[in-house]
Amino acid sequence: MDTLVVHEVTQRGLERGLALLTPQERDVFVINNLDVYYEMEGGFEDHIPNAPEEFDWLEDTLARIGDLPSLRLIRTLRKMPNAPLEQTDPLYERYAERRDVRWELLTSYFRERGVALE
Repeated sequence: MDTLVVHEVTQRGLERGLALLTPQERDVFVINNLDVYYEMEGGFEDHIPNAPEEFDWLEDTLARIGDLPSLRLIRTLRKMPNAPLEQTDPLYERYAERRDVRWELLTSYFRERGVALE
C-alpha cells in the first residue's frame, strides 16, 4: 500500500503550487489546505477569488469522494463573492462542521485505491 503524508503534501503544495502535485496529492491538498485555512481565518471568502483552480479541483474531489453536501456548500459560496458575511458565515460553518466526514470519505476513497493517508 502506498502512503501519502498529509503535512508533506500540504507543504509541497504551498511551496510549489497545485500544478506540480500529482492528482492524488491535489485531492489531499485541496481538502486539507482549506480546512487549515478555515481554522486560521474563520472563513475563506478571500481565498475563493484568489485560488479558482484550487476550488475547481476541490469541487471535483468532493464529487469523487461522494461528499455532495460539502460540494453544494462550496458551489453556493463560490456564487456569492460579494455577499455579506451574515449570509455566508453559516455556510462556512456548515462546511467546517463536515470536516471529519470529509476526511473519512477521502480516507476511504484512497484506501479503496491502495493508498493510506497519514
